[in-house]
Amino acid sequence: MLNITILGQTPAQKNSKSIAYNKGTGKPFIMSNQNVKAWQNSADVQLLYYRIKEPLQERQELSIKFFVKDKRRRDLDNMLTTIQDALVRAGILQDDSWQFIRIGLIDAEIDKENPRAEITLKAIDSISDLI
Repeated sequence: MLNITILGQTPAQKNSKSIAYNKGTGKPFIMSNQNVKAWQNSADVQLLYYRIKEPLQERQELSIKFFVKDKRRRDLDNMLTTIQDALVRAGILQDDSWQFIRIGLIDAEIDKENPRAEITLKAIDSISDLI
């Protein structure tokens, strides 16, 4: 079992997009906004503490308790996606598809002083049995 904490308010990156323009062509494209990029950079640094030699080899059950900073309506599903992407980017998980993870309990409560995501990864079976 691996317990991970990522400090800061987890953004819903799917809902946090901005339109930017290619400097060379002037064509518009969609990108994550600055709040999401700042959180991603912070999460990348925090996840260095949990760095492992290679991604987890067993299929994992992923459970997350979000501690949010206020009562604002938030989409847990989109925050879950943000966390999954961070774990893959950090090399903790190989992939965020069903073959590599099963979603366990996802919950949230308010902690105005210390917003964070408390993540638990628990091995459940071999990935090679599923592929």
